[in-house]
Amino acid sequence: MTEEKLFSKETFIELFKLSEIDRIARQDELYLIAKSYGLANKFKESLKKYEKIFNDKMLVGSDLKLPKCKYDIENYNMGKYICNKNGITDSKKDYKFSYIPVLPVERYINEETGKEKVKIIFYKENKWREMIVDKSQLSISQKLLLLSDDGLDVNSENVKYYINYFNEIMNINDIKKLDSISHIGWKDNLFIPYDSQGIFDGADEFRNIYKAISSKGDYEKWKEVIFKLRKHKVIKMLMATTLASPLLEKLNIQPYMVNLWSSLSGNGKTLSCMVAMSIWGNPDVGALRLSSNNTQNYYTVVASFMRNYTCYFDELQIVKKNKYLDLETLIMDLCNGTEKGRLNKNSSAKEIKVWFNNFLFTSNDSLVKENGGEQLYNRVIDIEISEKIIDDGKEIARIIKNNYGFAGKEYITYIQNLEYDTIFKRFKELFNEILEKTNATDKQANSLASILLANELANQCIFKDDYILKVEDIIEYVNDKSEIRTSVKAKEYIISTINANQNKFRENYYGECWGKFVEDFQNNKKVYRFVFNTQILCRELQKGGFEFNSVKKEWAEMKFLKLNSQGRYIHNTTINQEKGSYVMLILE
Repeated sequence: MTEEKLFSKETFIELFKLSEIDRIARQDELYLIAKSYGLANKFKESLKKYEKIFNDKMLVGSDLKLPKCKYDIENYNMGKYICNKNGITDSKKDYKFSYIPVLPVERYINEETGKEKVKIIFYKENKWREMIVDKSQLSISQKLLLLSDDGLDVNSENVKYYINYFNEIMNINDIKKLDSISHIGWKDNLFIPYDSQGIFDGADEFRNIYKAISSKGDYEKWKEVIFKLRKHKVIKMLMATTLASPLLEKLNIQPYMVNLWSSLSGNGKTLSCMVAMSIWGNPDVGALRLSSNNTQNYYTVVASFMRNYTCYFDELQIVKKNKYLDLETLIMDLCNGTEKGRLNKNSSAKEIKVWFNNFLFTSNDSLVKENGGEQLYNRVIDIEISEKIIDDGKEIARIIKNNYGFAGKEYITYIQNLEYDTIFKRFKELFNEILEKTNATDKQANSLASILLANELANQCIFKDDYILKVEDIIEYVNDKSEIRTSVKAKEYIISTINANQNKFRENYYGECWGKFVEDFQNNKKVYRFVFNTQILCRELQKGGFEFNSVKKEWAEMKFLKLNSQGRYIHNTTINQEKGSYVMLILE
């Protein structure tokens, strides 16, 4: 090869048309020829110049294509931009603002909100990576900069170029448009993901849950194991709980919690709940079995995503050790079915997330304590187990981890084909039967009736066995409304407090004086009148989680609190030569 031929543009054009591997071999050959002429350095300089030209002109769809990917990018109109594997250049300004190729490839329009998201891909470290972002994130500098954490080559210097680039490429190309969803569960009479062709556009942390709602293995093998386990009432209750979740929205029932607890370990709490969740999909850790070690906001975000599926959180006792999370507040917030309203930075109201599911927990203790208010008892079903529920746990775990997810779809299809009036009528019958046979509140009866109904429906379409839950089976889980009233709990609490501090009501006591007590006879029956300092009474009630103003009216109706001569709750009297405000409590 002559020196003139070696340094001709045709030689370098042919060189850069070769594949990367062939180019290395050919480049070495040309270098040795140049070296033989004593022109090795000149060849290196020419090679650099041509390499820069070809890198900058290597357009998508040209002979020098971007690495292959699963998206149709070869015929993109790049406008004024040059995009190759070495980055993106604004040709009009001759400015290279990115050292990696980035392209928008799909647009997602959410079926419910109408909001738009965009999937972008970028080539980095010899592989294509992708992410789904809100469309606004590609047009607002502060939001776009956050994508640098995900590997995008964006910084404060080039962010405006990126914004202009995304805007132009998406406007001059017909980017594929798809319907999308960001939650699972009901959408009108469709049940996602079973009935929707929409693409999931939710957060990456929920992608594993979304994928977990699927089937795997052998349905008949799963049934064979489940039929044996369903002989145990607790297993039936747990399965019916997860089957009840899709009914709550249709029946207009508030969310509630089922807590499977035992102070003993190794008796199958976690595995029993996994069996129940295997109805819907993968019941394992990282799928439908979630940790309780979360922030309160995370709980509500998960609930709104799962929407009509039971949320199963394992080992709830972790929450009790979390100083930043109050268990009672968590119960109330989750069972309200809606998150707290918040404002954006521009003072406009953010979209409020809602959910209609129930919650399944495992714990080493009951969820509601003795001094818990009526509102907590109404929302929680505590199921205590004192024995081992499942024998041969390792084998059962192996089977349900490899065979799952068939029954849920069959169940949803069945209830979709039923008339709503038929479902609601049966629900009302069960609701009324619970109220007749127990002393449950309406809210408790709602929750328990939904579980009984779900069990019946599942028996009709899936199990077809004799293990149907009756009202008699759930009586032990009912909290007697006459015992759980907040006023009754507060009364019991303050009587215990008085009994432990009787000396503080004696005239000769030298410590803090709480008031005085008087023995009296009423209808030939001995009673004790405790004249209780109002401020101290309120303080002691608050220690137990009660408020005097919330219980005083019912205390008076119970004849536990005696009104003054004007019919008021407070007595202005003098004790130990000190005038003050007192409440008179009557103990028989």
